[in-house]
Amino acid sequence: MGLDRDPRSFDYSQFARKKVKRSFGLDEGKREAAEYAAKLLAIGKTSLIEIKKSASKKFPMKGVLRNSDILAVLEGKGRTKNALRLLLKSPTRTLSGVSPVAVMPKPFPCVGKCTYCPKGVNAPQSYTGFEPMTMRAMQEGYDPHKQVAVRLQQYSQQGHPIDKCHLILMGGTFLAVPEKYRHEFVKGCFDEFNGFKARTFEEAKKANETAAHRVIGATFETRPDWCFEKEIDDALYLGGTQMELGVQTLSDKVYEKVQRGHTVADVAKATKLLKNSAFKVGYHMMPGLFATPEEDEEYFRMLFEDERFKPDMLKIYPAMVLKGTKLYEQYKKREYAPYDTETAAQVIARITRYIPRYTRVMRVQRDIPSTLIESGVKHSNLRQLVDAKLKKMGVRCGCIRCREIGNTERKEGEGGRNDRMEEEIGSKAGKRREIGKIKLGLNRFDYNASNGEEIFISFEDREKDFLAGFCRLRIPHGSHRKEITPKSALVRELHVYGSEVAIGKDEKGKAQHRGMGRKLLFEAERIAAEEFSMNKMVVISGVGAREYYYKTGYAADGVYVSKNI
Repeated sequence: MGLDRDPRSFDYSQFARKKVKRSFGLDEGKREAAEYAAKLLAIGKTSLIEIKKSASKKFPMKGVLRNSDILAVLEGKGRTKNALRLLLKSPTRTLSGVSPVAVMPKPFPCVGKCTYCPKGVNAPQSYTGFEPMTMRAMQEGYDPHKQVAVRLQQYSQQGHPIDKCHLILMGGTFLAVPEKYRHEFVKGCFDEFNGFKARTFEEAKKANETAAHRVIGATFETRPDWCFEKEIDDALYLGGTQMELGVQTLSDKVYEKVQRGHTVADVAKATKLLKNSAFKVGYHMMPGLFATPEEDEEYFRMLFEDERFKPDMLKIYPAMVLKGTKLYEQYKKREYAPYDTETAAQVIARITRYIPRYTRVMRVQRDIPSTLIESGVKHSNLRQLVDAKLKKMGVRCGCIRCREIGNTERKEGEGGRNDRMEEEIGSKAGKRREIGKIKLGLNRFDYNASNGEEIFISFEDREKDFLAGFCRLRIPHGSHRKEITPKSALVRELHVYGSEVAIGKDEKGKAQHRGMGRKLLFEAERIAAEEFSMNKMVVISGVGAREYYYKTGYAADGVYVSKNI
């Protein structure tokens, strides 16, 4: 499974094995059938199977009538809530309010030599080449334009708004690849979002502030030892707002055993530098990596009780054994054994009690085909198994993902709770807002992290344990960024949850665009000025989100937006 030659010498045209059909026009018969189906939906018909059968019998056509065909002809009043509910595919992808667009750069040799890491043929480091994301990237020849274009087309076909997007740079240690390629790749992504090729990256970023498809945030994956001042500055230049660190464990002994090449001190240093640069910080953790269940539980306790760490987001990937890795050789010699599915689920359920309400568990388990896993968790429903154990233990996960109000739109079935939202009561931050049967109040949680004060401000229904939106305010004690003065406070994240609503619209019954974002921002400004005597607020804003801040008195300030408070 190892790379047999320098990936930079590859002919990447070989990856474009299958052309994606980019023309989505309908033939006459299918268009007539789709329009007929749309009319049936408009008058309240709810059986999609019967609607399609009826339309197909009435109008001869090639192939089958797809949901996307009907969505393509829905216009104006025809795009009813009922129609979209029936036709929308993969609704959970935009439940957090934004459409994620993941892309992958071409393979480069990794700076690390980790014993557990798969090295797929013609695939980026740490990927096997058989993950759905990797296969999509390979299919497009790792071309940034094509990867973005195909993803946007898919979302549009499925009925999702695509004006607010979050760019995710996956695949190895992106900040360690050659700078020229790194910059050209990200610019290529922005050019595709913008719909034209800009002369410079600065021009591309400026255009995206008002583009049809705005990049409201960008995530990079990297190693802790490749995330110091230089790398952070470059990530900011590229429009980065979120960093995911491959932490895996909090043991130097384990790092040495798996030839990780960095220390726990590097993790703490990178975390502090990131937070003091206003980044959101995510950790990838790997239970079962030369650890007992008791040791893993201690690592996770340390993760959230030791103020050197305290990540904002978490991905939990239990260690697994794959062929072609050094860990596989140790496994064959019986020098190592990973957790089985039952043990992994039990360990994750137990460590859930340490996860605070300000952290979002983004993922549990890697997306690797079970046929490639020699030993370890082979079930694809690990998160559901963990949830079942939590229920049995009488414990409920309080992380952001489990409480975000967007999920209630799905859990409530027909339409969801948010469909019963009413106008807000009161206009000042601090007053309770009644939204249907959900009562939102302004809440606050203070904690120390990375030698700074963190204030997690949120709109929540504490009785029902629903989270509608939040703001991460940080009072740093020093930063290497010139924009961040000694009297600056930082907004590291401002997020309102709920299904995505197109920019400039205010759909009745949706959590976004109800003024909560501005109220959270104003409250952050008040706290920073009145309680900490700060005179400047610096916000890490995605390029495509800057216009939102401009409307509230902020101005461009280097890679940030800021205003005097």
